[in-house]
Amino acid sequence: MSPDKFTNVYRLPGSIQVRIAKWQATFRGTSDLVLHKALSERNKQYRNNDFLPKGWCLVPFTEEEISITHHGRYIQTTILTMIDRKVAYKRIYLSRMPLEEAEQRLKAFKLEWMRKYNRVVKRYNQIKKKEFINLAREELETLYPSIPKGTFDKTLWNKLVHSELGAPKKFSNPYYVKKADV
Repeated sequence: MSPDKFTNVYRLPGSIQVRIAKWQATFRGTSDLVLHKALSERNKQYRNNDFLPKGWCLVPFTEEEISITHHGRYIQTTILTMIDRKVAYKRIYLSRMPLEEAEQRLKAFKLEWMRKYNRVVKRYNQIKKKEFINLAREELETLYPSIPKGTFDKTLWNKLVHSELGAPKKFSNPYYVKKADV
């Protein structure tokens, strides 16, 4: 990591600028005092509840994002497994039940999965954001970049799934859906 490259902080010819999404602030000068002031202002923005560091936190799903696609003989929806968050597809063949009932059951399945998934996402984001803010605080104290590029922490995720939802043996599917199982 370059000693001059801080997350969301940009050095301009005569000033230092902090840009986070649509918010930005410019500080005149390029000294360490100005950099300290810019980093402390950046860290205030990081502490906002609606701020999720890109690459560090996961975005929860909403009910509006549920999509069920029709493929002639079956309908399906895209879903993530709880362990390791692998992409999978949940299908219902229309030879087993009528289309209207199949759509309702698939939607109920996805809603139950979504509630459990978002519960784990909320806990995961709390932990990762706290880690991110601690690194940002370290940057402020040392004036040296210490926030690495964010990546998904599979080990933490799997540990949280186990602690929040229980052991995989309790469930008959990798999506941890019990009540709305199809």
